[in-house]
Amino acid sequence: MQIQPDIQNEFGTLKTVVVGVARDMDGMPAVEDCYDPRSAESVLNNTYPTEESCMDEIKGFIDILEELNVEVLRPESIPALNQVFARDVAFVIEDQFVLPNVIEDRAKEVTAMALIEGNIPSSNIIRMPSGCYVEGGDVIVHNHYVFIGVSNDEAFQTHKTSRTNYPGLNYLSDEFPRKVFKGFELLKSDVDPRKGSLHLDCAFQPVGCGVLLAPHLFKNQDDVDWIRSFFGTENVYECSKEEAYALSTNVFSVSPTQVIVADTFIFLIDWLTSKDMEVFKVPYSEIVKMGGLLRCSTMPLKRD
Repeated sequence: MQIQPDIQNEFGTLKTVVVGVARDMDGMPAVEDCYDPRSAESVLNNTYPTEESCMDEIKGFIDILEELNVEVLRPESIPALNQVFARDVAFVIEDQFVLPNVIEDRAKEVTAMALIEGNIPSSNIIRMPSGCYVEGGDVIVHNHYVFIGVSNDEAFQTHKTSRTNYPGLNYLSDEFPRKVFKGFELLKSDVDPRKGSLHLDCAFQPVGCGVLLAPHLFKNQDDVDWIRSFFGTENVYECSKEEAYALSTNVFSVSPTQVIVADTFIFLIDWLTSKDMEVFKVPYSEIVKMGGLLRCSTMPLKRD
């Protein structure tokens, strides 16, 4: 089966997507082995999700996707490895499947994409060079634009939650000269999930009717003002701090008028419905304890 990748934005009608796997996650990690603050918090509170609960939530998510005629692919399952968040280890821009450099803690996840990669023509694969770091949660394709969550040199060297650097952004910008790349620096914290954003999609995400935004997670107010102006304030859903902690921006669009949302996001669901969006609700309250949600669990390969 040959895969021809094609992603122009975050909400075109979805045809093919990779969804992460929760099988054989190797149980609750030691707190010192966690590489994001939400997972560490869950370990310290003894609320880290079980493998069974994560598998159940992912199955419910996949059931909705398949009911909507989406082709769902899965990475190879590697024993004793958390592979829920497929978004970060590869991503698609236009017709290119991009394999970035990721932090050492996640390097094994990349090998699980070999089966997917093997079905993509080599002319449609980009391997980023050494020193250029990007994770897919920091990459948001929006038609003519590509928005990137990025960290400056100081933040990248001092925070484990800094996953994308300026050499990575600049490399992608050179590879896709027809796109306008715009970087957003986010607040980072390795210890408090309420005081920083792991990826851009934990603070910002376009949907078919507008954009979801957690303004307090951006380092620069000018960036927040630009987003409000670009999308129009009437089309911006601004998350409270508690909604941002629950990752309310991390929904998953299936088409310009259809979106899958965690079933606990009551106010967001009301707003989306008021914008004539068809909302599909799924339980995802366990997976969020590992620092990601619906968009994090997916790697779209093709949208119309």
